[in-house]
Amino acid sequence: MNIKHCFLIILLVSYYKVNAQKVYTTEEGHIMMMTLVDDKPIKAESHKLALYLDYDSKVVNGVLDLKSLSTNSSKINAILQEQEDPLMLRFTGTIPSQDFLSKRHDPIKFNWLIVITYQGKSFKSQFKATITHIEQGLSMSCLISASGQLLVSNTGLDSLIEGIDDTIEVQFAQLVLKLDKQ
Repeated sequence: MNIKHCFLIILLVSYYKVNAQKVYTTEEGHIMMMTLVDDKPIKAESHKLALYLDYDSKVVNGVLDLKSLSTNSSKINAILQEQEDPLMLRFTGTIPSQDFLSKRHDPIKFNWLIVITYQGKSFKSQFKATITHIEQGLSMSCLISASGQLLVSNTGLDSLIEGIDDTIEVQFAQLVLKLDKQ
């Protein structure tokens, strides 16, 4: 192997390492949803919320297959599992604070406008969000938590789940590690 090949390999590995640290990724995020179905409270949750945070742009993208939800209703669990195609819900939103991952801070509270896409339909929703700084010895991280309501008519879930209420309450929280600057 000549010098040019060695240099190219080192350059590619360095580029990958630098760019890999620009996006925080987890596929084990926690999300809870609550609504009424036939006037009975239904709670659904999943630990399979995939979240991606771009450290530079502060854009958060989330993906959840509704089939991964576990509810307190065996009837709704069966309806979700019987669907042939994935029931992918996606959302994206930008966090307005630029420095929350680089220094200590008081809790940052903000109204978070997100765009939600489900079954080819997109709509906007506003969530109440908080970013809380967490000290972990020498390392730092932040907890991003958000809650809000979705109108069922925007999602089309009323055609899937008979008797569902007009709104779904959504809550999620995810720990995000501090960006390591090199």
